[in-house]
Amino acid sequence: MARSVVTDVVVSRRVLWIGAEAYPLNNIARATTVRVDPPRGQAIARFVKSFVIVIILALIALVVLPNGYQDAAAVVALAAMGLLVVQLGGVILDKTYYALVIETAGTPNTALVTNDPELVHDLVRVVMEAIDDPQASFHQQVTNYIGQVGDNFKVFGSGNVGKVGN
Repeated sequence: MARSVVTDVVVSRRVLWIGAEAYPLNNIARATTVRVDPPRGQAIARFVKSFVIVIILALIALVVLPNGYQDAAAVVALAAMGLLVVQLGGVILDKTYYALVIETAGTPNTALVTNDPELVHDLVRVVMEAIDDPQASFHQQVTNYIGQVGDNFKVFGSGNVGKVGN
């Protein structure tokens, strides 16, 4: 689960600062926005599988257990199904995030993650404009979601579209 912190994004003296991370503007080759969708399809598949297993176990319990325990087994099964529905709802209602990715001569780096696509697009534009303007300065506070949000992308070279899922 991601948690949010307020992060300062500053362009000053030819350096882009995102929190405590510094990117010299002359080393930035590219800035881009990456959309990070929650794994809704995987969550639905896990839900259906778990739901079927709970129903099968509940039916077995109703057949095998003596009459006094059947009511307790039904309550446990209903509680398990309720928890599964709540878990599924949490993933389905989860926000789509947008990452600001800064590429230098090395590996691309996710600099910040937010749920505001326009903000990230504006930051990309400001960073790229600052590269061409030695006098550029900029300061903005951004709600940055830290922790594991989506998949980790590892891209080397040009034209690669691979990803490493977690």
